Amino acid sequence: MTVTQKLAAWAAETPDISDQNALDKARNAVLDTIGVMIAGAPDQAAKRVRRAVALWGNGPATVVGQSEKLAAPWAALANGTAAHVLDFDDSFSPVSGHSSAVMVPALLALAEAEGVTGHAILDAYVVGLEIQARVGQAVNVEHYKLGWHSTSTVATIGSAAGCARLLGLNTDSMRNAISIAVSTAAGSKRQFGTMAKPMHAGLAAKNAVMAASLAAAGIEASEEPLDGMWGFRDLYAGDASPGFDEAMASLGDPLAIEEFQLNVKVYPCCASTHTSLDGLLALKAENGFSAEDVDSIKTTVPPINFNNLMYPDPKSEMEKRFSMQYCLSTAMTTGDVIVSDFQPGADMPDAVREFIPKVEMIKDEKPDANPAHPTHIEITLRDGRTLAADIDKQKGTKAFPLVDADYERKFLGCATMGLDQASATDLHGAIMRLDDQQSIDPVMAPLRDLRRPTASIG
Repeated sequence: MTVTQKLAAWAAETPDISDQNALDKARNAVLDTIGVMIAGAPDQAAKRVRRAVALWGNGPATVVGQSEKLAAPWAALANGTAAHVLDFDDSFSPVSGHSSAVMVPALLALAEAEGVTGHAILDAYVVGLEIQARVGQAVNVEHYKLGWHSTSTVATIGSAAGCARLLGLNTDSMRNAISIAVSTAAGSKRQFGTMAKPMHAGLAAKNAVMAASLAAAGIEASEEPLDGMWGFRDLYAGDASPGFDEAMASLGDPLAIEEFQLNVKVYPCCASTHTSLDGLLALKAENGFSAEDVDSIKTTVPPINFNNLMYPDPKSEMEKRFSMQYCLSTAMTTGDVIVSDFQPGADMPDAVREFIPKVEMIKDEKPDANPAHPTHIEITLRDGRTLAADIDKQKGTKAFPLVDADYERKFLGCATMGLDQASATDLHGAIMRLDDQQSIDPVMAPLRDLRRPTASIG
């Protein structure tokens, strides 16, 4: 069997996922993604995507922030954009990108169209994430280093498999869904800091829904789109990438959601800033200094992180999310980095602007430097002291995981940007019971009636 045939057979034929730990992790991913979708719905990019897709016809699927339902692909496009627009959604190490902002909107849209249970969504999520992981292992980090935005490439392919699982497709149709998705995989990191970047997640979710639906309708495609000449690995990563041998050896055992776990964000900005932020805030808490006490901050990061953070003097809220200088200056002057620090059209606070020249980001030039290597941060104080730390355990990752209370706090913080406290609490409860829900309407109905925030993000 070829690589794609093996992946398709596993995705189609694996018995219903019953591992409670895996299902709980999938539920938490759904919870986190719906929260950031609600918070992201008022953003200008999300609103403009909704404005565009509204012209393409109604359907059975909920779009967060509006009462009118749309066809599943367009709902996935709109909700995927909203899920990723604040850069507050989770990421997944094998993908080198964002997984849930693609897969959750795709599965929710298709689930409403098909009338499936909550458990079916969680089962499909675990299966789709497995395919994302094994394809990602085969091509990364070369794929990502070449400039591909893995959220809109690798995540598209795995999410199509998740959608096909939700539709109950057999092995041949599953293979066709994966193959069709390969033909839609695209997206350059040149879009970081623009509205097109979060729209990558929406386009990927839309493409996943369409790939599975086209395969269900009988569209056939190449039997081996992933490996060999002109396959996904050959075109998008090349011979320097790891290849499929190791990835396939661990297919499903252990499940990728347990082997790697998702990286859940605690700051609404590019993940390449997060270890530096963790280090800065830890040093600040331990030593009690203020912004006025700081002479300079230097942080040394792996080349991939350095290249992602392209905006030392950001002009827009999108650029601010990809600016180490802005994020560290904000954390230093306010004590945290939160959603309201990235408001469209908002002037940069004077204290942040004045602090930015004190922040220097340095590329780690060691030959073996990679994203898994520790971040070094060094803070020089005006009294002559130098404080330093090396951070290799990022909050929200497998090494430093969040607990249910952390997920609840983040969800309610996001959800109350569009719902009152009681409604947000009720929605949290409905999602926590997703595995037992015979219909997902208790989860989706509140998303159609969001209030207009008093402090709009757009």
